[in-house]
Amino acid sequence: MKKLSILLVAMLLLVLSACSESSSKSEEKDEKYVLKFGTHLTENHNLTVNAVIPWMKRVEELTDGRVTFEHYPNSQMGAAADTFNLVQSGVLDAGYTLYMEKSLPIMDFPMLPDLYSDPEAGTAAYWSVLKQEPFKSQLQKIGIKPIMAVVWEPYTIATVDTKPESIKELAQLKLRSSGGLHDEAAAAIGSTPVAISASESLEALRRGTVDGYWGSTTSWLDYQFTEVLKYGIKNLPLNGWGGVFSMNNDTYESLPSDIQAAIDQASEEVTEELGKFIKEYTSVEAWKLAEEAGMEIYDVSDEVVAEVKSRLTPLTEKWLEEQEKAGYPAREIYKQFLEAYEGY
Repeated sequence: MKKLSILLVAMLLLVLSACSESSSKSEEKDEKYVLKFGTHLTENHNLTVNAVIPWMKRVEELTDGRVTFEHYPNSQMGAAADTFNLVQSGVLDAGYTLYMEKSLPIMDFPMLPDLYSDPEAGTAAYWSVLKQEPFKSQLQKIGIKPIMAVVWEPYTIATVDTKPESIKELAQLKLRSSGGLHDEAAAAIGSTPVAISASESLEALRRGTVDGYWGSTTSWLDYQFTEVLKYGIKNLPLNGWGGVFSMNNDTYESLPSDIQAAIDQASEEVTEELGKFIKEYTSVEAWKLAEEAGMEIYDVSDEVVAEVKSRLTPLTEKWLEEQEKAGYPAREIYKQFLEAYEGY
């Protein structure tokens, strides 16, 4: 009789445990999650329209509305330089995490000269590298998980008053730059780089703080630089730029597995479409819109192109060597990118 009682109690405990687990899973399925997504981007910026909003909508769709977002564009939660810290600390759950080079110097690698020419293939290669070792662990160490990535077309130079057509004339310019390898590249061709964020550059161009803008054609339009820029060079082989949208890693890990899967799926889909958009937009549309806004778009000579390339090429080996000495697996990451890019 005693054995039968023990058996009945054990069976009852199993039933109660199963019911509790079932109830817990049911509650988890019904739980709602509100995530904060912040950027310095304006509401009509190309990346807001083609990355942030589509990604949020896709996550909401894939989770049947269990995940919703509070969207904070236009630096409402902090400037571009602050977003990484806001995401890393958990003040924001996700954001456009630029300027991470102080925490992780190898984030600069998409800025290496002559690394890529096709932004669609470059975006796919960059996304591939960020998701695999050794870069994946490097990002986890600083507390973030990439949710989208993009590279722009190789940068160029646009100016306000002068139309530079020779190395000597380029060397006379003070150019807005974004820091890091871009500053080194500008200095390598003789120009004076001035590190200014994109959102502050219009005022700098208006006031004559800088003579021109070292950057992407998308910025000319997204930040209304065409109001002051008059000349844009179309064929300079400058280094490009890579941007990463990230989520706080602890936030991601705290979510149920099915929601994590939805986030991962949205990230794959939107990053692929983003790469296509950047290529299509920067190859034709951006130049056309710049001309319609009154800019003169022109090519410099083959001799100038060759000279710029020869001056920028040594920066790659210099950067790789510096990163390796600092303990970062830069050469492995560089090789992974090239293989992914060539295989795209």
